[in-house]
Amino acid sequence: MHMTEPHISMPYSVFGDGQLTYGDNVHISEHAWISLPRAGACLRVGDHTQIGRFFGVSCAERITIGHSCVIGERVFIADVGHAYEDPSRPILVSGLTDPMPVTIGDDVLIGVGSFIGPGVTIGTHVMIGANSVVLHDIPSYSVAAGNPARVIKRFDFSSGQWMRTGEV
Repeated sequence: MHMTEPHISMPYSVFGDGQLTYGDNVHISEHAWISLPRAGACLRVGDHTQIGRFFGVSCAERITIGHSCVIGERVFIADVGHAYEDPSRPILVSGLTDPMPVTIGDDVLIGVGSFIGPGVTIGTHVMIGANSVVLHDIPSYSVAAGNPARVIKRFDFSSGQWMRTGEV
């Protein structure tokens, strides 16, 4: 099936005062949960991106997902967290941390069950392994996996090969 119009499968929840924008041929599978709790928050999804079931987002400022990305089921992306520092206040009402924008480059695959945290930038043509917890930037043309995620392979343009790194 060839789609040109963006499509979000039912059921889904998009709430808050922010904005969701997306390009052509975007598909977000059922049970997406998208929170845009602050005015001015913007989640941007690029052209030809496919997002799996039970996708979750907490976007208080800016999350950008590039074009031609594949995001697996049960992936959660957040540019913000819950404040907890004041022990006299319940976490539920403590508010949010300061947001730190998240940028996911073009041609990225994020494996099933992964978490992408605040302030992370993922480069172009990156593979994130299933169940990874990404808390730091991942450079372009690399493979990262684990909790916390670490780069385990990089593409070496001089040899034209994917090379294992010493960061495993």
